[in-house]
Amino acid sequence: MTWHFIIDGYNLMKTDPELAMFMRHGLEYAREGVIKRVDNASGLKNARTITIVFDGHQNGQAVETKQRRGRLVIIFSKLGETADEVIKRLVSTYTTAEEVKVISRDWELKDAARQAGQTSGNIKRKASLNQARQQAKAKEEDSQGWNNSTKKRGPARRPAKSSRKKGPGDDVYW
Repeated sequence: MTWHFIIDGYNLMKTDPELAMFMRHGLEYAREGVIKRVDNASGLKNARTITIVFDGHQNGQAVETKQRRGRLVIIFSKLGETADEVIKRLVSTYTTAEEVKVISRDWELKDAARQAGQTSGNIKRKASLNQARQQAKAKEEDSQGWNNSTKKRGPARRPAKSSRKKGPGDDVYW
């Protein structure tokens, strides 16, 4: 199955500490770092097209600009328009049968993708995936001992299992 990923460029840059360090060398250098990182991401190898959207609403041009680099499409929003608005517009143009995944930590964008019948997720570094696995293993080993806690355990306060199923709409690792 091939996917079309739509990525919020500055959101990704600001949430990944390694990419945020690129900002020391300037905005253009940081954007190029994001583009190269996304192009080489192992979790995005099955992508048909990857669209990275950057804000241009404060210092942008009068019209939206697009660049094509192989399977990557880089979009800079026009002056007065945010990347979020561009992503919402892009998502709304796809039918529900198409495999589109919005990558952002912005809940508003994730909700817009779900309302359009598409999926959403985050990009995470593989190191965080390995850390999560190690923490789960350590927790499992700790839980095998006797727990003499008197804390009452009531009903679970999480969504039904059917709505928690992991699938193609989840996080992408690089």
